Amino acid sequence: MRCFTMLLTATALPLAACGSSDTPTQANATALLAVSPVGGAIGVDPSGMVTVGFNHAMMAGMQQYSALHVGDVSGPVVAGKWALSADRTTLTFTPSAPLKSRTKYTIHLGGGMVDANGKPVNMNPGGMMGGQYATGSMMTGGGMMQGSPGMMGSAWQGAGGTYGMVFSFTTA
Repeated sequence: MRCFTMLLTATALPLAACGSSDTPTQANATALLAVSPVGGAIGVDPSGMVTVGFNHAMMAGMQQYSALHVGDVSGPVVAGKWALSADRTTLTFTPSAPLKSRTKYTIHLGGGMVDANGKPVNMNPGGMMGGQYATGSMMTGGGMMQGSPGMMGSAWQGAGGTYGMVFSFTTA
């Protein structure tokens, strides 16, 4: 019944409210607002920025639940630094070395991310940005936890059982 009500009243994301969810779908809930590059992007500038935006401030330290992987989400983590903006609404990744050309990368946002009030972040809008929910089988890459040890713990897993959202892109 709640899903049906959401379809009648929500205007911005009517279908996302009924899908798999890690988080609340109330209008005032903190939600994923933007991801750059978006999932599925091809020909991305290897020297470009990786950014993630939210509509409300995140709890300090949430950048620790963000990763950029080479290949898919089970691949090695790219060395670099994630930083929250001063208003804590934007995460930016700065790699230690330029990204490789003609290479697939995957942004991973942990499902246990919370906003400044300790409330879970609604990741549903990520589906409209080419993202998909990360599952345990995606994380293990056939049983090998190559680049993702520890990325399956409680802080990475959301209330809906997923391990956050992933967004893959390929550099030029």
